[in-house]
Amino acid sequence: MAAHIDGRAISALESFEVENSLVFEGGLVEVRRYDWKLRTEDLWTGEHYLLDLPLFRRPGTSRAAYMDTGACVGRDLRRIMFVPPGRLVRSSSGEGQHRAMLCLLDRQMIEGLLTQPPSWNDVRLAEGLSLNCPEIEWLLSKIYRELREGGFAAPLMVQRLAGALAIALIRRFDLDVAAPRHAGGLAPRQLRLINERLQSDLPPPDRAELARICGISVRQLGRAVKTETGLTVAKLAEQAVMERARRLLAERSASVAEVALSLGFSSASTFSHAFRRATGMRPAEVPADR
Repeated sequence: MAAHIDGRAISALESFEVENSLVFEGGLVEVRRYDWKLRTEDLWTGEHYLLDLPLFRRPGTSRAAYMDTGACVGRDLRRIMFVPPGRLVRSSSGEGQHRAMLCLLDRQMIEGLLTQPPSWNDVRLAEGLSLNCPEIEWLLSKIYRELREGGFAAPLMVQRLAGALAIALIRRFDLDVAAPRHAGGLAPRQLRLINERLQSDLPPPDRAELARICGISVRQLGRAVKTETGLTVAKLAEQAVMERARRLLAERSASVAEVALSLGFSSASTFSHAFRRATGMRPAEVPADR
């Protein structure tokens, strides 16, 4: 369901061309091209798990927010936007050209793997609006390649990649865990501050800076981050660095060596090895923003 809500804007959900699409058992993938002459604004909900991977840089200021939560849960959209089914979302974007791959997964693809319904708290919902996960992005990129090149048994390959994507989402959001968060973890505000600092263009922070941002000790930070995310502080920071690297590589404004230097790596080869280990892709394989 979608509703246009502002007479001074156009609907992004009604102003696009489908370049390519593929239906598979359990879902749909579709490449869409947009050319917006005005800003866009929509109020919508859906019946599927939605993942939106931009193939161009998002135009202007793109933002989404949940309208059915107690708190104000919203984010500026960067790479992947992930929205569970049945949620009410308000989204907007600036004028300009845009191209994206939309991946819709049936509820059964994810919930059929769980022993109980997934729990979505405000922290998880906010994380999904600007999802930073190299594994999920790599799977979406593989699906896009299958859709674009249409090789042997492409629908079957996409279905299997979608199955792996469902598992990756369950792991990323701890959907197999009944409690939304463990005692001793981070408050939503603390997690938001950490994510905002890690995703900024400043030099990578050390543990002491992140602890200071959260108002806790370095020792408390390590325990809380592990409890909250299942990751060490170092691993969480590494994921953020790899996401920043992907953005720089996609912009094509700097060479691999320059990206490596800006992120603190000693050489392009060291960076390339770390990037491939984290994402499954070589730096040269990152799709360009257009």
